[in-house]
Amino acid sequence: MQKLRPRPALHKEIVQSLTEKIISGELPPDSLLPPERELIRQLGVSRTVVRESIKFLESKGLVRIERGRGTIVQEPHPDTITDLLRLLLRRREARIEQLLELRAILEVGIAGLAAERRTGEHLEAMQHELEVMRHKPGEPEGYVYADVRFHAAIAKAAQNPLLLPLLQPLEELLLESRLVTFSGPRVVKIRTSQHEEIYNRIAARDSAGARAAMRRHLADTMRDLERQRRSPEPQL
Repeated sequence: MQKLRPRPALHKEIVQSLTEKIISGELPPDSLLPPERELIRQLGVSRTVVRESIKFLESKGLVRIERGRGTIVQEPHPDTITDLLRLLLRRREARIEQLLELRAILEVGIAGLAAERRTGEHLEAMQHELEVMRHKPGEPEGYVYADVRFHAAIAKAAQNPLLLPLLQPLEELLLESRLVTFSGPRVVKIRTSQHEEIYNRIAARDSAGARAAMRRHLADTMRDLERQRRSPEPQL
């Protein structure tokens, strides 16, 4: 008789495996998942584990269950992918350093695209957030929320519809990272000047300059975090 593996780890493993197959297209929309009995045999798990896995996928909109037909794969939607990315980030307990690395990979390129594609409306949105940063340098939440909105405005200026759904699940973690790396008014003044430089390069349609300014800004943010971890005293 086949030995069943521990249930908790399997449930997560099965959901992740099936999710990857659906999002990658290996299991295309409108295709049928194998019957429950076949999944039990293939995966070596109990009926309960299979049913819980299917219920989770259904709750995320990745499958639907039709009586008389079975479990049918559905087309992933941006909101579904956003929820799944957020779940994976939380489950794996991504560190702030890893989040900053991801930001550097994404946002340097985004800044370059924004410089090429921005409109006057995009620039006005960035200017508004810069004003908030200038007037609230000593208020962590006021400054940090404006910081997040400034970077979101840059992503919108890149005018790639895939970017916002990709960045959306990072928003909450980005807020947390900026609150942790908030270093007081003196350092915030430096960071605001860096934001202004990014804005100026985007406004001038200087794609290379915008990428370089964003890269410097994120590298300095990482150094701030490293300094804070060596010395917990705030920099005033």
